[in-house]
Formats: sequence, C-alpha cells, structure tokens
Amino acid sequence: MNIRGAIFDLDGTLTDSMYIWQKAPVDLMRRYGGDPPEDLARDLKEMGRREAAEYLRSRFSLSTTPEELMDTLNDLVTEEYRSRVPLKPGADRLLARLADSGISCCIATASEAFQARSAMERLGLWPHFRFAVSCVQYGGKTRPDIYLEAARRLGTAPAETVVFEDALHAARTAHEAGFRVCGVWDASAEEDQAALKALADWYVRDLGDWVP
Repeated sequence: MNIRGAIFDLDGTLTDSMYIWQKAPVDLMRRYGGDPPEDLARDLKEMGRREAAEYLRSRFSLSTTPEELMDTLNDLVTEEYRSRVPLKPGADRLLARLADSGISCCIATASEAFQARSAMERLGLWPHFRFAVSCVQYGGKTRPDIYLEAARRLGTAPAETVVFEDALHAARTAHEAGFRVCGVWDASAEEDQAALKALADWYVRDLGDWVP
C-alpha cells in the first residue's frame, strides 16, 4: 500500500490527554459561576473550540464573549501540555519507523497548534512532524477541512494519507473524505470502540503495532 503521509490527532491518539478535556469544561463553567454536570464534556466532544464556547455561553447564560471563554480555557490546559501529558503507548516507536520510511507526518488537533508543539517538544518528538494545524482555524472534525488542509501541506492525496484518530466522529469524517484511517483505542471513547474498529482500515491499542 502506498502511504506517503500521516496525519495524527493529538488528544487520545498521540497523547494520553483526554483527561484534560473531561475536566476543563467543568472547571471553566465553575469559574464563571455556572453549575455544570460532571459529564459536560460529552456534550462538546464533536464540537470545535469556537462552537463549544458559543454553546457554553448560551447554555449557561454567560455574559462573557466566546473569545474570552476560549482564552480562559487555553490558560487552564496549556500548562498540562507543557508539563505533564504523557505519550500514548508506541507513539515514539511508530514515529521513528515512519521517519525511516520517509513518510511525512503532521498533527491535526482540536487543541491549539502551539499546545501540540509544546507537548511534542517536551517529549522529544517534534522533529518527526512538519507542522501542526488546529480546528480553531479550520473548524471541527465533523467536516474534513482540517484533514484536507493538512494533506495539502504535506503534498499528499487523501488516498495515500493515513489519519490516526481515537474519536469515531473524526474517523468517520476522514474516511468519508477518502483518507485511510487507523483507529486508536482510548478509554475515554470506550462506547465507540466497536464502531471505530469496524469503520477503520486499521485499529490498534498500541501505536507501535501499526503496520501499513
């Protein structure tokens, strides 16, 4: 199979960081005086950052702007990426193998691009990536814009590019846009794993096990 490019999601795929996004929306709403349910993140999981901010502003009748909500959320999570988030199993081995094979890699994330870079720099893996792109600029992963932009910048066609994702909705978007998809197991999306496995061209629990 002719794979020339690889697009990696960050949270739950390259890094074991979904805990941030389970906790951050609740902490954010409490900071603004809201009374959010503990499972608030479930309502936001298919939304881009701005869409989520607008949803939260409306749902909790906040007087603040979406921009202020996004900035405050960034303040809550940036230090986690810079200092603490761990790598998912096998990611370092897979990235080394892709580099040896001449396969160009990038990150397409719902987080900020600078947060992805901070995490990868701390983990010593940023040299494996050409760039990172964010849903903040290209919209959420219910539409393919971010994947198409990443492939354009990699110089690869969707059919020769594999997208690594842990989220079913994101994997489905990439698949429908013509990309090859590798589903990655993550505990935060346990209820979607059977459907993700059925949809994907490959499915792994450990990224180091991926073989094209």
